[in-house]
Amino acid sequence: MKRNLLTACLFSLPLISAACSDAGEDLSESDLPGDIDNADDDGGKGDAWDYGNDPARLANRLNYRLADLPRTGKLDKPVWGTRYPTAVGRVPTAWSDTYWPTAQGSHNVRWNGRATKSPLELYDAAFNSAAGCATQPDTMCGATAKAKWDQYNTCAGPAAKWQMKYQGLNQMFDGINNDNKGGIDDCSSSDDEGPQGWWGTCHAWAPAALLEPEPQKAVTYGGQTFEVADIKALLQNVYERTQSVMLGGRCNAMTIEHDGTTSANTECMDVNPGALHVVLTNFLGINDMAVVEDRTASGEVWNQPMTGYNITKQEKVSNTRANECVGATGNKWTFNTSARSLYEVELTTDYLTEGSASTRPIGMASYVSHDSYHYILELGSTGKIIGGKYCTDSVEDHPDFLWAPTGVSGSSYGGNPSVSLEKVRMLLNLSLQTGTPGGGGAGDKSYESTTSTAIPDNAPAGATVAINVPDTFAFKGLSVSVDITHTWQGDLKVELLKNGTSVATLHDQTGGSADNVTQTFTFTPAQVGGDAGKATWSLKVTDTAAQDVGTIKLFKLVFSI
Repeated sequence: MKRNLLTACLFSLPLISAACSDAGEDLSESDLPGDIDNADDDGGKGDAWDYGNDPARLANRLNYRLADLPRTGKLDKPVWGTRYPTAVGRVPTAWSDTYWPTAQGSHNVRWNGRATKSPLELYDAAFNSAAGCATQPDTMCGATAKAKWDQYNTCAGPAAKWQMKYQGLNQMFDGINNDNKGGIDDCSSSDDEGPQGWWGTCHAWAPAALLEPEPQKAVTYGGQTFEVADIKALLQNVYERTQSVMLGGRCNAMTIEHDGTTSANTECMDVNPGALHVVLTNFLGINDMAVVEDRTASGEVWNQPMTGYNITKQEKVSNTRANECVGATGNKWTFNTSARSLYEVELTTDYLTEGSASTRPIGMASYVSHDSYHYILELGSTGKIIGGKYCTDSVEDHPDFLWAPTGVSGSSYGGNPSVSLEKVRMLLNLSLQTGTPGGGGAGDKSYESTTSTAIPDNAPAGATVAINVPDTFAFKGLSVSVDITHTWQGDLKVELLKNGTSVATLHDQTGGSADNVTQTFTFTPAQVGGDAGKATWSLKVTDTAAQDVGTIKLFKLVFSI
């Protein structure tokens, strides 16, 4: 049996059910498979959707009527638009990236030359007070690897050290013959000796590329320079654990057995093409919402963001023609006894492929590829899709499962405990600002206070840090960066004031026992009392409960002109 959680290039992804309410209509009971208004059938479901393959798992309000479903669809607007409004229109809706192969060190690989720190080594130096190691071992496996990586672990920071033990990576240099073949740490990629070549983090890249904008430039923070690829690697690192809803299950077989009489819901035959059709047309066609596929039907898992589709053929066909398409014979359709009409469909999808680590943004335009699928749709008596079956040319070439990312869980659900989502998003926000790295260049006006200010415990007056902006100018956007240390995030209320009046609440007693508030917030002029930059801007932090205390370490304003 399958129904396992994803594992792969992709390593693991816990799927956390989340409500999703999309515009559309509910599937009426009269059109549910096995309950069609036909007294002559036996109510058998035949080839209809099972629980794991029901489109309702992704959204509870979908339009199932074929005549209503658009024949083309595209992800036109960024999912992240409301969080990063100043990036809308100048940053692509999604982005390509390497899947940071596990066998190369994942997010701890020195991709920019052996003398340049890895993304996690940079993070450790900037945020974890860990200088790290001057060099990395020159081999990932072999007779000398264990001693070299043991030495590395004596100086590596916590984020880098954690990553080198994750995804089975340390089996390459643990001094154990894990697969009972060859020798110890013999660089084998078979069985359990070490990661397979397709292992990596495309399960983290896919949601990050859809839910966060692509970094646009290098950022210098804490004395470390984070290139575009470093920030993208860190985004993948915090997206190792993603809140999602899933349709279908993972196929573990490397080959798919099939004949013209086999039901499409047997091992490795989901996602059912009827469910695929409903999801793509509703998500990308009607609602402009993102969806991710495992585009390989067999054992390997390759998660790819889907950005569009186009239906080139959609014709009502006879039972005989439908049987020919799926490799069966005769003039009777036996796969779903509830079907009242059949349609032959040819559909082409657009999906993002992996790219390479780069010091510059690579976007998505050059990384869109295409797949074509051929299948029969089964319709009930009212014209609603109730199932489907792949034609012979798509039996071994169709998506294995679909999933929709709804948010990021970060380290709270088993991710890297030494990497903060808020700090990574702060780097991303700095990278999105126009002008020179870190802000303050041409097109920006940047002001900051780094004077440490204690936050009084359980005091309504709070602590205030003021920045007097003496220059007269109008701005198009404002980024507010804060670095607040505090051992109970849920105690804090954080406000932005303009000339003594509160114009925005940045944080309001959320986060419970989590530490610190380190984040960048973006605003339009209308959200902060107008576009006049000349003012006294203040950060007010109020500790609303006793015991835990903290300090304001950074308050920074960057105005986009």
